[in-house]
Amino acid sequence: MVRRAVTAVARVLVLVLAVSGLVACGSVSDRGGVGYLGAVSADSPLENGVARATLPPTFQGANLLVAIAMGDGPDSPATQHSLLGDTGRHQWTRHDHHIVFGSIIDVYTAPANGSEAGAVLSSEMTVKRGDEGHTLTVLAYRHGHFEGTTERNGHFGIPQLRQSVPAGEDVLTAFGDGRQNTPITPVPGFRPLHALPIADGDRDLYQVSRLEPPGSWSGGEMLTGNLAPPASAYWGLVNVNIAPA
Repeated sequence: MVRRAVTAVARVLVLVLAVSGLVACGSVSDRGGVGYLGAVSADSPLENGVARATLPPTFQGANLLVAIAMGDGPDSPATQHSLLGDTGRHQWTRHDHHIVFGSIIDVYTAPANGSEAGAVLSSEMTVKRGDEGHTLTVLAYRHGHFEGTTERNGHFGIPQLRQSVPAGEDVLTAFGDGRQNTPITPVPGFRPLHALPIADGDRDLYQVSRLEPPGSWSGGEMLTGNLAPPASAYWGLVNVNIAPA
């Protein structure tokens, strides 16, 4: 009788220690990482149309939202910007307005406010007309902090960019090609998140890729960009770096 009681207590103790270990590991990992919650994308067939993305329930509990808007523009894209609308009333800050020859890549962030699930984020371009579309991608992090962006434009060849990235950061790569609409193959360690190939006009391509898994970088110099195909004469890369908060 006593032996059975001791055995039962031992089993309970082992179970408690195992569960405690799992909780501890989960909490340490959660504290130390960026806490990537997911992404949602939306496209507009028109540059002057509206792309609307409904934020999913998985975004609830985020502390940081990131939005990347990309689209073609007039010959002087410095006068063109993306405009965000948000039913969740988040306070968006634009950190980068990158000009890729005739296109733009705009990067925004906003602190979460608890109204993420079901909120509709929309983007449109400040061009009067256009038939080459634009795209919007929104990402959410539970423990993210916007660190900064790095960027590069080029002509032909394989678009790539090297940067020094501290351990634990997440990296997003926004790529725009002004003449070739074949979706790209990212470098090892990254995976495509969303692509918008344009069939008409200049046959643009806009694609967002991200580190897989998010926040897994061990630190040091990182290669981002594409393995294939060779880009056209008008391409640009923008890396968005998210550090653990």
